[in-house]
Amino acid sequence: MDPADLYNKSLDLVKGRGVAKNEKRSFDLNAKAAASGDRDAVLAMGWYYFNGVGVDRDLGEARKWYRRSARQKQPGAMFTLGMISYEEGKFEEAMRWFESAVKEGHARSIYWIAKLYWRGLGIGRDRRHAEALLEQAAVRRVPEAKRALRFLRRSPSRGRAVQ
Repeated sequence: MDPADLYNKSLDLVKGRGVAKNEKRSFDLNAKAAASGDRDAVLAMGWYYFNGVGVDRDLGEARKWYRRSARQKQPGAMFTLGMISYEEGKFEEAMRWFESAVKEGHARSIYWIAKLYWRGLGIGRDRRHAEALLEQAAVRRVPEAKRALRFLRRSPSRGRAVQ
């Protein structure tokens, strides 16, 4: 079976589209597609391990697959690596991943960069720059950025935004 067909069948199985839902079988089919280098399947391997779908949750394996996907210029992988780094308190590393994702067109990463600037995490606090980044993200229809800007504009102190 073609790697793209394996990947698509794995999606059907994980979502239960037209077939009985089977996360383990979905993982196995996706792993075969990823081993063949299918870009979408490589990205999905990170997701399976990160979320523990069809396999035990394993952040080390998730990182490995997301890094492989990031080398294939997948912005979603870069973003998720940024999120993992952020959650681990590795803010400089998170910034690098978010910036890489933005270069590949990932708009939601702009919001997270703004959040780092707003809070001064891993970088000097710069709320003006953070607000400008929120504007950029909002223009690109990032819901979190729109919400943060609404809050900022209503806030009399303008110093407590960016959740």
